[in-house]
Amino acid sequence: MRPAEKLLATYLDRENAVTRLNYELSLQDFASFLRAASLPEAVAGLLAAGAPAANESVTRWKRAMLGTRDKAGKLTRGRGLAPATVNLRLTVVRGLVRSAHRAGLIPWELNVPGLPSENVHDVRGPGMDALRRLLETAKVSAGPAGVRNFAIVRVFAETGLRRRELAGLDLSDFEAGETPAIWILAKGRRQKQRVEITATGAKAIEAWLAVRPRCSSPALFTNLIPGRYGRISPTAVYDLIVALGRKAGIRKVRGKNKVHPHALRHTVFTEAGRAVKRSGRGVETLIKFTRHKDARVAQGYLDAADNAAASIGRDVAAALDRPV
Repeated sequence: MRPAEKLLATYLDRENAVTRLNYELSLQDFASFLRAASLPEAVAGLLAAGAPAANESVTRWKRAMLGTRDKAGKLTRGRGLAPATVNLRLTVVRGLVRSAHRAGLIPWELNVPGLPSENVHDVRGPGMDALRRLLETAKVSAGPAGVRNFAIVRVFAETGLRRRELAGLDLSDFEAGETPAIWILAKGRRQKQRVEITATGAKAIEAWLAVRPRCSSPALFTNLIPGRYGRISPTAVYDLIVALGRKAGIRKVRGKNKVHPHALRHTVFTEAGRAVKRSGRGVETLIKFTRHKDARVAQGYLDAADNAAASIGRDVAAALDRPV
């Protein structure tokens, strides 16, 4: 095995399957940017380039991922990926080069910085009405694709999974019965977690299993490419949700897709925040449902549930309008 191949195999040897998938997809994206014939070829070329050329290549990749926008925020060049996505991919490539340095393969490391973190972002999502329209659009779609897509949207709507978590589900992760559930490997976790779903959600999955292509893949959700059946990719999940949103007539907002997997996640968790408030339960309940390790993230969904900041803003404005 060549040094680059050995390095790559060791670097991708992760206990958490979701982490491994994220690392592999990040490196494959970089390889595609370099137009390399294979991932090992891209790694070998990066290490052989030397520090100046390697840093320049990664910097150009970073710029292409982030893109350029005009004053109105419209993307004019590049891909326009989210800062969090760009930072994740940069971290993966920097980690690979650091591993090569520690192994004595190269005497240098990358010094391409990530983007400043932004803790404040819109967590409202497209809303429950849009989610219901999305479900209805998938439900009336013809053929196995419609059955599969309805099951996928239903699982998203009941659990708020990340798209990579959904794509990573296996047939053995679906548990039927009186209290149906799915077993998920959440981000940053080493063990799968049981997440209950409704009878309606279970029926949607069972309907898909009845028409699922027969193939050797252990995946719960597969693609529908004849002769190439296999696990559906996270990118394909994203594309089918966006396509359903367009078909349902849900438009873009501020130049961004209003409907995509993570937006559905925001909608589900914001609605969960409303349910928690109505029941009088604390943020701990929402933390368990959202599976976030950071309580501040769950608190953000509670704030979005009642639009707390806007409410305070209206109170301040009312005070300003009082007679002197």
